[in-house]
Amino acid sequence: MGTTQSGPVGSLDRVVLVADRDDDDANGIPDGEEAKLDTLARVDLVTLDPRFTGATIVAGAGKDKARLIVDGKPVVWGARLPRGAQLQGLAPGHVSAVARLGDREWPLTIEVHGVGLRDGKNAVVDPTRQHASIDRTPPGRINPDDADATFADEDALRIVVSSPEGASLGKISVESLSADGASLDTLTGIKLTPASCDGTSTGTDIGCRASAPIRFVVDDVDRAHTLVSSRSVRAEVGGAIVVRDGAGKKLQAIRVAGPRATPVGPIDRLRLSIRPIVMRLAPGSGPAVGGTDAGAITALRQELALASATWGQCGITFGPISQMDVKVVNPPPPYLVALGDDVGLPASGGEIRLRIEGKPVSFTTKSGWSTRQAALELQRVATKAGFGATLSENARISAGAAPSVDVLVKKRDGQLASVELVSSSDSTMAVTVGSVDLADGLQHFGDTDSVAGTLEERTLVKAFEDGDPRTIEVIVVPFFAGGGRIGESFIGSDGSSMRNVVILDRAGVRARRTSLTLAHELGHVILDEPGHPDDYGIDTPTLLMDSDASDASPFGPRRITIDECARAVRQSGPTARVPLLSAWKLGPMRAPSRP
Repeated sequence: MGTTQSGPVGSLDRVVLVADRDDDDANGIPDGEEAKLDTLARVDLVTLDPRFTGATIVAGAGKDKARLIVDGKPVVWGARLPRGAQLQGLAPGHVSAVARLGDREWPLTIEVHGVGLRDGKNAVVDPTRQHASIDRTPPGRINPDDADATFADEDALRIVVSSPEGASLGKISVESLSADGASLDTLTGIKLTPASCDGTSTGTDIGCRASAPIRFVVDDVDRAHTLVSSRSVRAEVGGAIVVRDGAGKKLQAIRVAGPRATPVGPIDRLRLSIRPIVMRLAPGSGPAVGGTDAGAITALRQELALASATWGQCGITFGPISQMDVKVVNPPPPYLVALGDDVGLPASGGEIRLRIEGKPVSFTTKSGWSTRQAALELQRVATKAGFGATLSENARISAGAAPSVDVLVKKRDGQLASVELVSSSDSTMAVTVGSVDLADGLQHFGDTDSVAGTLEERTLVKAFEDGDPRTIEVIVVPFFAGGGRIGESFIGSDGSSMRNVVILDRAGVRARRTSLTLAHELGHVILDEPGHPDDYGIDTPTLLMDSDASDASPFGPRRITIDECARAVRQSGPTARVPLLSAWKLGPMRAPSRP
C-alpha cells in the first residue's frame, strides 16, 4: 500500500448538507427523489470545490444519506467527477468518504441535517406533498419549552431540526415570501428545544430539536399580539415559508395554500375572479371613496387585499391586487324599464307610452298578460324603433304574485339608452323606469324584496354586470339610504337575475379590520349562504360570518371555520354548478439565500 497523501491545499474536508425534501421546481416530487433535477431543483445542492475536478469520492458508512449529482443526474459513488459536480443531502446522518485525485487521498466528512415540519398532532408534514396554511385560530397560550406537546391549532407548524451527533446548524430563522417571491415577513431568534425524533430521522447518532408552534397569519393584527408575537409570521396563499440558517442560506421551504385536512380533502390554491367598480356620486363628480380617481382605486385595492388575505384561510386568493382593474364610473342613465315591480300583478290592459332617447315608443298590453308577456312586447317595439332590448327576469318577492321583469334598453352602439315613462293606462301592472340617484343614498332591499333587490339596486347592478356568472361584481357606493347598512350581497341560490354581486359603501370600506365588510359580504356569495352562523346557532364573535361583531383585534370577526372552507369548495369550487373558484396550480418559486 502506498502512503496516503493529503488533498489539495485548502480543499474541503467537511461538507454540510440538508436533506432535500422540498420541491423547488414544483413538479410534485421531492427534489431528493428526482431521477433528474432541473436547474430550479438544484438550489439546495452544494457544488464541490473546483479542485475536486477529476477526483473520485468513495463513500462508506452512511452512503445512503447523500448522493453525487452531475449535470442534474445522480452518479454512483466512485465515479470520476467533472467540474461543477454537486452533493445532495437525502437523510440526516454522517457520510464517511474518501476523496482520491491521482496519487493523493484524503478523508471527506459529509454532514447531513434534516429540517422538517410537524403539526399539532405531532404528525410529519411533507413539504412537497402538503403545504402550510393560514391560521384560523385566535391567539392562545402554549408551553414553549415542551417540544413534544400536542396543540389544538390545526394550521401552526413546528420546525424540527435533526442533526448528526456533535453537529449543529446553529441559529435558524423563518422568512415568509409572497406569491411573487418578495420577502413578506421574517421571524428571527427561533428557540429550539430537545424533542423526540420522527420516522424521517433514524439512527442512534441523530438528535432532534424543535421550535414552538409557528403561526402563519393574515396581517399584523394577528402577528403582533403579545401571546403569539414570538411565533407568528405573516403569510400569503401562493407564497412560501422558508427556513434559513444564521447566514441566510435556505434550508427548507414549504408552499402556502389552503387547509391540509377538511371534509372535502386538502384545499390547494383557488382563485376568485372579481370586477371592482367605484361609483361617482353624480356624473363628473368625485368617487364614493378616496377623494380622487387614483385615491378611489388605492382605497378599494387595499380593501380587496385585506379580503383576499382573510379568505386565504381557505386557500382562496384574488390574484395580484396591484394588477386588478378598478373602474371609477358614473351612475347609469334611466335605461331600465321594470314591469310589475311592485307585486308582479298581471296586466288588465292599457297603453304604455315611453320616450327612448327622445323618440316616442308605445305598446299595448292585453288583459291577463303576465309581466313577461308585456316585457316581450316592449322588447319587440323597442327593437322595431332601432334600439336593443334585453329581458332580465327577477326572483318573485315574498309578497309578489309573480316575478317582475326588467327590460334593459340600449342604443345601437351598445351604450345604455335614456328612457322616460310618459304614461300608462294599465291599472294593475306597474310600469316603472329605474334611475340611480346616489345623492340620497342607494335604496337597499328589505326582508320582503331581498331576493330581487330594489329597483334602484337593479338599475345600478345590471348596468355594469358582465354576464359571466363566474365573476363577482364588487360595487362601492357613497352610502345606503336610511343608514345602518354598510354592505350587502346577492347570492346565486336565490333565483334572482342579480347574482354574485357585492355592494358596499364608503363606511364599509373605512371600517377595514373592525368588521372586514368586503370579506364578510363576499363570504355570503362564496358560501352561497344568505344567513349568519349566529342566526341559528351559538354567537361566536370571532367568526368572519358573524352578523353583528365589530372588533379590530385578533379576537374580532376574522376567522373562517374548516366546515366553511369545505362549503366554499362544494358551492363555488371548480366542480360546482357555477364555479366562482378556479384551481390555480402553484408554480416554481425561487427562494435565494439572503446575504
